[in-house]
Amino acid sequence: MKMVEIKKILHNKIYYYEQLDSTNLKALELAKQGAAEGTIVISARQTAGRGRMRRKWESPEGKGLWFSMILRPTIASEYCAQITLLTAVAVVKALQVLTDKNFSIKWPNDIMLDGKKVCGILAEMALAADGSIEYAVVGIGININMSSEDFGAQLKATATSLYLATGIEYEHEQVLKALLDEFDLLYSHWHCCGFALIRQDWLDYSCTLGHKVIVRDNDTEIYSGMAEDMDDYGSLLVRNAAGKIESFDFGEISIRSC
Repeated sequence: MKMVEIKKILHNKIYYYEQLDSTNLKALELAKQGAAEGTIVISARQTAGRGRMRRKWESPEGKGLWFSMILRPTIASEYCAQITLLTAVAVVKALQVLTDKNFSIKWPNDIMLDGKKVCGILAEMALAADGSIEYAVVGIGININMSSEDFGAQLKATATSLYLATGIEYEHEQVLKALLDEFDLLYSHWHCCGFALIRQDWLDYSCTLGHKVIVRDNDTEIYSGMAEDMDDYGSLLVRNAAGKIESFDFGEISIRSC
């Protein structure tokens, strides 16, 4: 994969590998060693790519963009979920410009196209002794040129790629640059102006709100109802049949449309 020069203050160093177990694991290692904000880790192939809830992420060589970013945001830890939401909005904006297709966000971190997953996002963080965020790592996996044969039998019905949706083979560096450009704008706006406009973009792109959902914890159903809103902490607000609203945050539950 040819590398592209990113002339942005945020993205100051790119590490490229032919193969890693996980770009997030490598980025976490670099962050712990003091790597600067904006450092990016890219791998042509991952042997142990990870999604939420410890799910495996298929990452074949040459078929997708698998990378992680190191961030050092100056925010309280309770707002860390905003990073994933911001990233999801940036991905949608970039992919819509590249493909002229309508993408959506399935809470909290799946980017959908024609009802199938085309991109996943996994954010992880470490806290300093005072409880503030020392660093965060955001992993992004985008299925770019994967064909139907590249997906396993279990994924064919639920996953897609830019190629399958458009018939066009995209250059990895083209997708990377478009995404980083969008992320730079949103990340800068977030720091100077807060989350309000980004939250509204997320709500506009959401394919979860307004639908009945089932809330699961370790595959056990614990709640069901209508997904009505998302608060500033990134929690999904669900109203059950009795009219009671509960909020559900990242890491504890999975939500699937009925």
